Amino acid sequence: MPVNLKTIFKLLLSLGITVVFLWAAFRSVDLTLLWDTMRRADPFWLVACAFLFILAIPPRAWRWQILLRPVASDITLWHTSVATLIAYAGNNVFPRAGEIARVMEVKRGRDISLSAILATVLVERVIDLIALLTLFVAILFTLREEIGRVFPWMEGVAIAAFAGSLLLLVLFGLLSTYGDHALTLVQNSVGRLSQKLAERLVEILKALFKGLSSVKGSSGYAGILLSSILLNCIYILATYVTFLSFGFSSYELGILDAVVIMVISTVGVIIPTPGGTGTYHYFCSQALYRIYDIPLAEALAFATVVHGIAFITYLIAGGPGLLRLLFQNQLSKKG
Repeated sequence: MPVNLKTIFKLLLSLGITVVFLWAAFRSVDLTLLWDTMRRADPFWLVACAFLFILAIPPRAWRWQILLRPVASDITLWHTSVATLIAYAGNNVFPRAGEIARVMEVKRGRDISLSAILATVLVERVIDLIALLTLFVAILFTLREEIGRVFPWMEGVAIAAFAGSLLLLVLFGLLSTYGDHALTLVQNSVGRLSQKLAERLVEILKALFKGLSSVKGSSGYAGILLSSILLNCIYILATYVTFLSFGFSSYELGILDAVVIMVISTVGVIIPTPGGTGTYHYFCSQALYRIYDIPLAEALAFATVVHGIAFITYLIAGGPGLLRLLFQNQLSKKG
């Protein structure tokens, strides 16, 4: 399948998933009541939510900076922050496009292989997944029955993914320790089938080893752990302040409930749609409605507003950088 057709197919599939989840989320809601509920939200806490979304950028950028040290020792926190904002803006347009965009932003002006930067993105995504699944396993201790009733498939998938992620993390650790032996093993075994494939795998593994070498030592581990904790705490707080905006304290929703909603909503965002559109609305509103008995119009109003704030905030903050990157990329192709 030609590259252009592949791209079109992926885009149509993503849009199709978006439409299905938007329909599932909004089909039973009175849109007039939904709009009235959104209008009554306290703007002070909505501004606080937007501020927290921006505040989440430095911890993520700091963690990525740690992972990038072996391949881009001159990279600054400012540069990784800009690249991260570009990534968020790109993901709003096309699923996972932001990951490629931030790789291109870091590579710009540097003699670094794309594989080396992509390896750090892969490691970061695994860390994200482990953090999310750790929180999910934690909330199962208090809401296992409720979550199982609303999303019966989620527990099994999450536990399997958690085990797989831990296994992958252990594998990363072993590979970073015994990298040379692993490269030789891959070269010899895969080379019997295809020398070209073996060379490609070795190139990817070398990049991965280089990225993993940044976390060796207590400072690397501590930085990644601290940045991951800060990042998730900010997202939880952003959810909580929006509870306050909608007056959900009257339903006795507190900070621990914000953890539950943040985790379940993020599971939805993993499904590839532009900026989590549709999937976030469905998972977030269903969790509020069916686990906490929040009226559906209020639950969906909450999901729509939180998603809208994140979408608009990151598009405004990262959009100019994304356009600049695309423009420079076009100029370099013409040159």
